[in-house]
Amino acid sequence: MAALLHLEIGFPKLASAGYEKTSEATGGPLAPGSYNCIAWAAEDTHHGFWWPDQYGYWPFWIKREVTIPCFVKTFRSLGYRICGHSRRQVLFHKVVLYAIHRSRNPMPVPTSLAGFTEWEPTHMARQLPDGSWTSKCGGKEDIAHFTLDALESYGPRHGALDEYGCPVIYMRRFVVITAVVRLGQFLQRIYELISDNN
Repeated sequence: MAALLHLEIGFPKLASAGYEKTSEATGGPLAPGSYNCIAWAAEDTHHGFWWPDQYGYWPFWIKREVTIPCFVKTFRSLGYRICGHSRRQVLFHKVVLYAIHRSRNPMPVPTSLAGFTEWEPTHMARQLPDGSWTSKCGGKEDIAHFTLDALESYGPRHGALDEYGCPVIYMRRFVVITAVVRLGQFLQRIYELISDNN
């Protein structure tokens, strides 16, 4: 596999941690067929870039706020619940939320949601069946990475170009709930296609 140097420069730990390219780049938010890491984690690339600001897609039933609790609440609505670790568990699918402290320095991760007032959500990854992780890096390529710290990064002062911070919240969803949510997403897409054609 050819190295993705633009990602390795952005994420200094990526090359040593190991990764594989799993898709081509899709481009920025306005490019046809583009999507981001949050959409990839939610398994809903149909709506493009998920982000809780005025420009991105966000589920209408969740108040838009670029905060850790907003992301947790949104993924709870998709059937996920907070769990204590990233290890693979039989009968569960997992996602992880990355965030960075406003100081842009590595900081101890808070132990409760109330402690995240000075943190900003940056990225999400989804666990694959073999226990590795899959990430969409903005509009760049999808990659499978073998560790979560592969994408840990704190910007130029710390030798990285990207600022994903570190993994802060792990969430899991029972496989049966995953099937129900996927069916709901499929039906929503059919409804939207029918509505668009009328």
